[in-house]
Amino acid sequence: MAGFNTDIRRFDGPNSGFKHHGEIGCFSLDINREFQDDNRQRKYFIKPSNYNNVRYDLTKGYEGMVKRDEYKNEQLDHLLKWIRKHEQGITQIDLICDRSLLKRLLSTLYTRKEYWKFAVTLHKGTYYLCDYHTDQKLALKQQMMGGKDEEMCAWGFKFEQYLTANLQYNNCEAFYTVVKSQVGAHTLIYFGEVDAVPVNPDGSMGEHYVEFKTTSHSSLQRGSFKRFKLLKWWTQSVLAGVPEIVCGLRDDAGTVTKLQTYKTQHLPTMAGIIQGSFTSWSFQAGMSLVPSFHLTPNTLSCINVHI
Repeated sequence: MAGFNTDIRRFDGPNSGFKHHGEIGCFSLDINREFQDDNRQRKYFIKPSNYNNVRYDLTKGYEGMVKRDEYKNEQLDHLLKWIRKHEQGITQIDLICDRSLLKRLLSTLYTRKEYWKFAVTLHKGTYYLCDYHTDQKLALKQQMMGGKDEEMCAWGFKFEQYLTANLQYNNCEAFYTVVKSQVGAHTLIYFGEVDAVPVNPDGSMGEHYVEFKTTSHSSLQRGSFKRFKLLKWWTQSVLAGVPEIVCGLRDDAGTVTKLQTYKTQHLPTMAGIIQGSFTSWSFQAGMSLVPSFHLTPNTLSCINVHI
């Protein structure tokens, strides 16, 4: 068992040296969650003419939605397939993982009452990190299955379908970016799903990815929106180099009536409006957790943290 100190004062400093080297590849998953070494599942954001006058019913078609197996943990399977196909162009890497794992690390310093569990394997000089479901998370999934909460979790995929003119309503197909970054002397490769590429008015493709989110109109007035939800949006987007988030503002019945754009770089400032000691987010502090893993070579270790 391995563990480490998560006191923010230990990590908040100028020496973490995070460098985002950018996208080095991509891959797709088809309707059967099978790996495809191409960009066939890349979606394109068709911007509506008036962001203040839209009407998207997020409950429409839910009964016919094709759903993935939420209990199947795919871990690093798809990324490792991509690496095997492109390994000649990859030099020594210190750490390989899923973006969601790094997202948890970034959030750890600013959240409370959250468990997470990672498995770490050191093989031929590279750490392979996998995120495992905790008992807490499995219990929450079971509680949500089959009810209104499960349907509401699907609203984000329906929103994406409206904005990209995707023909089939599902959460199986996906497009992933593969990113190379560096924290101090440690080189990382990780992958993360991205929603779409914006289409310019002249029909040309944009030069960056865009993320889609939904939230209720009433949530914008709550402190928890800026303190927690924006934190999740920020960590997810900044790790993949996504500069823009398009949010659908909906009512409680699941109808989006307005779109609002957020710039990723502005989210920490927005969150800082709230008074408190955990609102000034530091990307450098969060990423400084990465070099804190000290494990025995060629063994599998499990890291459990409760904040």
